[in-house]
Amino acid sequence: RPPRSTQGVSSAASDVYKRQVSTQSTWGLLKQEMKGKEQTAKKGGNLTNKVTISSKRNAGFYVFVAKQALTNFETIELHALGLAMSVCVSAADSLIKFGYAKLKKTVAEPIAVEGGREGAKRPKMILHLTRTPEFAKLMDKANAIKKENEPAYNQIFPKVALKQVLSLT
Repeated sequence: RPPRSTQGVSSAASDVYKRQVSTQSTWGLLKQEMKGKEQTAKKGGNLTNKVTISSKRNAGFYVFVAKQALTNFETIELHALGLAMSVCVSAADSLIKFGYAKLKKTVAEPIAVEGGREGAKRPKMILHLTRTPEFAKLMDKANAIKKENEPAYNQIFPKVALKQVLSLT
């Protein structure tokens, strides 16, 4: 029988742990990136209302990104290509269901793929979402809940330990 742990080969459990750490660090990086873009927009930079959806992340991630974009823009566009369309629809559905946005327009079209077979096309979807009048109130409520839960979260995940884990990745 082979040994339980071998050098150079990671177990499934450690892979799951690494993905969790990666996700946590990605959230932090995204928040920093959004803050940087907000500052760029204030300085007259080019902040866009286009959110490009990938199938590599879940819908919850894009709900967060879309809410951040809706704080800066009245209307946003969710762009998805191929398999990412289901993630796009799920994110838009959550935003609409919870009252953050309304669906303004849906565009679905086949587009030519570069480097693929000649004449091959992939489906592309663009969802135009508009901020609802209740958006600011809902965001204030969500931020209040987040602030209320922050002390408990910081007890469970101390910032010092989290910074050490993030520095390892």
